Amino acid sequence: MRDEKNGIIYGGKITSVPTHMNCGRHFLECIRKGKSKLALIDGATDEKITYGELAQRIVNVASSLTRIGVKKGDVVGICSENRIEFLVTAFAIFCSGATVTFINSAYNKNELIHTVKISKPKFLFLSPNTYKSFYEILKSLNIAKDFTVFGISKNKDVRSFRDLSKKYIDINKYQPYDFNGEVQTALILYSSGTTGLPKGVKLTHRNLIIAGHQPPLCSNELNILSLAPWCNTVGIILTMKALKENQSIVYLNKFQEDLYLHCIQKYKVGILYAVPPLIVMLAKSRMLQNYDLSSVELMYCGGAPLDLAVMGEAKKRFPRLKHILQGYGMTETTGGITEENVSANREGSVGTIMDGNIVKVVDVETRKVLGPNQEGEICVKGDILFEGYIGKDMKDDMDEDGFYKTGDISYYDEDGYFYIVDRIKELIKYKAGQVAPSELEATLLQHPAVKDVGVVGLPDPLAGELPSAFVVKTPGSKVTEKELIDFVASKVSSWKQLRGGVRFVNEIPKTASGKILRRVLRDSLIKPPASKL
Repeated sequence: MRDEKNGIIYGGKITSVPTHMNCGRHFLECIRKGKSKLALIDGATDEKITYGELAQRIVNVASSLTRIGVKKGDVVGICSENRIEFLVTAFAIFCSGATVTFINSAYNKNELIHTVKISKPKFLFLSPNTYKSFYEILKSLNIAKDFTVFGISKNKDVRSFRDLSKKYIDINKYQPYDFNGEVQTALILYSSGTTGLPKGVKLTHRNLIIAGHQPPLCSNELNILSLAPWCNTVGIILTMKALKENQSIVYLNKFQEDLYLHCIQKYKVGILYAVPPLIVMLAKSRMLQNYDLSSVELMYCGGAPLDLAVMGEAKKRFPRLKHILQGYGMTETTGGITEENVSANREGSVGTIMDGNIVKVVDVETRKVLGPNQEGEICVKGDILFEGYIGKDMKDDMDEDGFYKTGDISYYDEDGYFYIVDRIKELIKYKAGQVAPSELEATLLQHPAVKDVGVVGLPDPLAGELPSAFVVKTPGSKVTEKELIDFVASKVSSWKQLRGGVRFVNEIPKTASGKILRRVLRDSLIKPPASKL
């Protein structure tokens, strides 16, 4: 619904939030309905668990957490790659009344220390891999006092997860913590850190329940394949929504082209959860012809805008692909602000406002509320908005009407479909013009010799910034810098041309959710080339 006078757009209202306000209990009730249907499949090892088994293990672990002293107000950390124990533990922590935080297993030492100091987990769960990499560092911080390793521990000071999950608890008698309507932090996630170190984002049980209430993308009979790490927002929210709908999820921890395509064929995958770089790779892959991919009906893409040309190429490569749907959101909005589904989609858009959101688009300078087809900053408030940052004042993040300032440039059409342009901080300012890096990236990806690309502004004393591209060549390509500069010049306006040049690299640095780490690219521009005005 759009308020034509005030320029405010409203998503649908969420009316059925349980009074116990425990998302663990809410999702456990949904999971139990799946019974013997497969819930999770490890695509690399073929390890499987049914919904009935998943529910039972959650209850077993939740009961054991209470027994070892986990209680309301405690923060419990999970540092692990995707594995069944990860989700079992996360849901068990929700049920216990404590707060869970996910620490990315791909963090370096500084990032690890930074995030642990933000959330201060009293209990920590580690996979065997993260135990080897991080245990001594974590122990030396003297923040966590209790450690558990998934599997069997050989360290007498570290608990074996097996000991927490083996005791059988009658699922019909187990009672998760009842908050009696109290708003309580359920999950601490970390902003992606594309422009700096991550911030601790507090999401409530109510936030997570409402996020799970969003309408499904399509039929719950289609199997899902996902690479998204569960430690980040896209990964955990999409997974929770799929489990609530009792869908079967095949998951992988890293992209290996042959294994990924093999999983599609073996498990008859119907839905691919993907970030734009993955869809770009699939659209250009030479291996697709070796596999039966006829089961794929839908791709769901988030993390960054997906170019129409890439969408068109992907549809050519997958014979029965019906829809490529996009969504837009952020950690601070519990994942979703807008979303498409099979009954409401428009090519190139990121969909319409999701339930629980209230949105406006404002002029970046004047803060005036804008109407259809006018680009400005998207601002949001509503039931899905987060509780706040840990240890950070929110005054600069909110406007005077209580809207959260996303920092993203967007516009919507007359029917309420939104289109993302770019981040405010990432817009390149060349003389009097503004250049969206994503536009130039989409243009470059149309060139057959470009496998991946990232665009940033190169500081220039006269022009302000010069658009500059970092390009990963397709294997065997001999394309030159001049060829790519000329290719872009033939397709864009004069102020958008690559006056900062092209640098060829082996890979584009990205976050786990697929967002380009532009600050890393900018930092690599140590010595700017001569100005090309």
